[in-house]
Amino acid sequence: MTGDTIHPRPLCAGYLRRLDGIDAQVEQQLVVNMCALAEREGFTLTLVFIEKQPGHVVALHAVTRYCQNHDIRNVIVPSSEHFNHLPSLAYLAQELLQQDIGGRVWIAASTEEEDSSCPPITKNGGTT
Repeated sequence: MTGDTIHPRPLCAGYLRRLDGIDAQVEQQLVVNMCALAEREGFTLTLVFIEKQPGHVVALHAVTRYCQNHDIRNVIVPSSEHFNHLPSLAYLAQELLQQDIGGRVWIAASTEEEDSSCPPITKNGGTT
């Protein structure tokens, strides 16, 4: 041995919400996509927290506590819609999670997928 130190990959956690149309097969594919992002970014995905009840945030609170307790600074989600179907509330939830873990939330969906899943924003009742 040459004295090189092996540095383990930083840990990350995952979070997803059982949205309408997400069955076990789709859920499994979302987890695979999250694992792929973790791998590309140099992380080890430890656990994925799944919100199974609409309108609940039990799993979101659990992933937050888990990250805080294990000094994990990165969370991967399939898309921002998994925080909330309203873009402004999804953004707020993402920002709060980042603040609470002192790190970053990674979105597994490509930018094009994210853009197409968000409704267009209109101002003044759509007149501008």
